[in-house]
Amino acid sequence: MLAAVACFTTTDVLMKAAAQSLPVSQVLALRGALAIVMVAGFILAWRAPIAPRALVQPHVLLRTALESAMIAAYLTALSRAPFADVFSVLQSSPIIATAAAAILFGEKVGAARWGAILAGFLGMALIVRPSPQGLDLPMALAFLSAALVAGRDLVTRAIPTHVPSTMVTLTATFGTMAAGLALAPFQPWEWPQPAVWGLILAAAVTVGCGNFAIIVAYRAAEASFVAPFRYAGVPLAILLGYVVWGDAPDMISGLGIAMIAAAGVYTMRRQARR
Repeated sequence: MLAAVACFTTTDVLMKAAAQSLPVSQVLALRGALAIVMVAGFILAWRAPIAPRALVQPHVLLRTALESAMIAAYLTALSRAPFADVFSVLQSSPIIATAAAAILFGEKVGAARWGAILAGFLGMALIVRPSPQGLDLPMALAFLSAALVAGRDLVTRAIPTHVPSTMVTLTATFGTMAAGLALAPFQPWEWPQPAVWGLILAAAVTVGCGNFAIIVAYRAAEASFVAPFRYAGVPLAILLGYVVWGDAPDMISGLGIAMIAAAGVYTMRRQARR
C-alpha cells in the first residue's frame, strides 16, 4: 500500500509538472491514450477475462463519467494551486462518501463517525478558507474532485460482481482520454517538448504500477489494516511540493491537513470494521 501511495503521489507531481507546459486537456488525452495501451497490455499478458458488454453497463458508464470529471477538475486544480493543499483536500473523499451514504441511502453512522466527518470538513475549511465571495476556483475544483471521488466510490459498490475489474479500469482510461478530447476545443494544443513527453510517459507508468500495487495490497491483507496507509501520501505530498515547487503549507493549512488525515483514517477503519 505504501508503494501504491508513493506511485500515485508521484503521478500527481508529474501531471502537475506537465500541465505547466501543456493545456490540461492535452495532458489528459495523452495520459489516457498511454494508459489504454498499458491496461490493454496487462489484460492480454494476464489473460484476464474480456467482457465487451461491461463497457456499456450503466453503473460502469456512470463511474467512468464521474472519474473523467474528477480527473479534469483535479488536474486543473493541481495546475493552479499548491500541490499539498489540493492533494490533501482530495483525501477527504472517504469522509464525504460516508456522509453521503448516511444522508442519501440511510446508512447508519454513529456519533463518533459524525464527529470525524465534521472534523474533516472543518479541516477542509482551514485549507480552502472560503471568503464572503466564495471559494477561489482552484480550491473549489479541489473540493469538487473530492466529491466526485466519493460519488465514484459509491457507484463502484453497485457494479455487479460479474463485471471484471480489468474492464472497469479499461473503461476509466477511455474516459480520461475522452475528457481531454472534450476540453480540447477550448484549449489550443501544441507539440510537447521531449521532456514533457517524458513526464507524461512516466506518469502513465507510475499510475500503472500504483494500480498493480494496490491490488496486491488488498488481496494480501484486511482492508481495515491496509486502507488507512493511503494517508501516508499526505506527508509525502508536502515534501514533494516543497522540494519541486518550494510550496509549504502554513500553520493553519497544516492543521487542516492533519485534521483531514486523522478523520479519514478513523472513518475508514470504522467503515472497514462494519
